[in-house]
Amino acid sequence: MDAMMMPRVVEPEWLDTLAADDPRAIRSRVDLRRVHRWMGTASLLGNALDSILIGRGPTTLIELGAGDAALLLRVARRHARHWPKITLQLLDLQPVVGAATLAGFHELGWDVDVIRADIFEWLAVSHAGPGAPDARPVIFANLFLHHFDGLQVRILLGAFADLASAFFCIEPRRSPFALSGSRLLGLIGCNDVTRHDAVTSVRAGFSAQELSTLWPHADTWQLAESAAGPFSHRFHATRVPA
Repeated sequence: MDAMMMPRVVEPEWLDTLAADDPRAIRSRVDLRRVHRWMGTASLLGNALDSILIGRGPTTLIELGAGDAALLLRVARRHARHWPKITLQLLDLQPVVGAATLAGFHELGWDVDVIRADIFEWLAVSHAGPGAPDARPVIFANLFLHHFDGLQVRILLGAFADLASAFFCIEPRRSPFALSGSRLLGLIGCNDVTRHDAVTSVRAGFSAQELSTLWPHADTWQLAESAAGPFSHRFHATRVPA
């Protein structure tokens, strides 16, 4: 069975239903850091941000579904010397950004704002930046879009196309191989929450050109979408200057 024969199924993930201070949730966030190292997510994120940020002027960078923002901080410590001055917005319905992580961003000279909000409510009051396309924010997400059904994804991508100068995301790859891998996380010590959510996220993931097909006004954007290793799927949209 190939990926296109696997219907996309969106179901609730357990981590989203647990309180931030629930011990199982805390353990699952630790598990996710291990999973990201295993999947090479930091390299994918760093390369994508390099391709967008190097050579730009001061930039607003917005992470959707930021969680504890630990992965972004790890990437920023490696790459930020090549980037412009960053104003960072960390958006999450249930952010868990610790004081040490905030201090790490401040040490880089970044201004940081943690925003607790539903994505649709936040978009309802967000507006495109003025002037040249590069004046608009760069928006990115890691393991975020797969939480939404097809209509919601279409609405979100349309809003990002209106708001941003560039958007990219890293999502689960929906494939038989990735699904098999998601069922083996117990072998590296992941707890029940992480094991359940890994399988759920792969079933809700993306493949082929599914996100490119939903992106509006593709003729005014440069789009790139592909598998990224055996388990990840990446989508990158950059506005073409007028």
